[in-house]
Amino acid sequence: MKILLKLFALTMAAALLSGCVGVAINGSTLALKALPRAEIEKLAVKGDADAQYELGLSHCCMGVGFDTQVATQWLCKAAAQGQRDAMYELGRIYLGEVSRTPAPVQKVLRAATAKKSPAHAYYWLSHAVELEQADAARKLRKLEQTISDTEREQAADLSPDPARVACEYDVVFAKSVE
Repeated sequence: MKILLKLFALTMAAALLSGCVGVAINGSTLALKALPRAEIEKLAVKGDADAQYELGLSHCCMGVGFDTQVATQWLCKAAAQGQRDAMYELGRIYLGEVSRTPAPVQKVLRAATAKKSPAHAYYWLSHAVELEQADAARKLRKLEQTISDTEREQAADLSPDPARVACEYDVVFAKSVE
């Protein structure tokens, strides 16, 4: 019994520390990303799809200093121009994979609380696959095992033109969630 209690205490301590490490890593990541963000934003505002993608990633996704809504706004602009990595990231976001933290406990908690839209995930992953984005096919195959017929129909009802799909987080979920 004592061994089990010690094991439980060590597991809990590791989980708590991983959260602290995650916060420290997120803080340093934000500091690193904040340096070029102003330069990237200038290019993004001018319509550079790769800069829009990078800017979206720099805001993605949950946690201190990150904003899923801003991330999706920039990723949507890039995806509308055919930027395949932005399409993949939108697919991930709408699958509920909104955490960039390396801390496993935080990642699980964020995934549990994230909103999901399998129809939007299917839509964006399908487009990313068409453009041969490296990781999209694996995610799409996994999603195809769980997506309902209704969700597939919802995805099919979205415009075939990515530039005409409202994909910002607050639009998809009809209100700001962060």
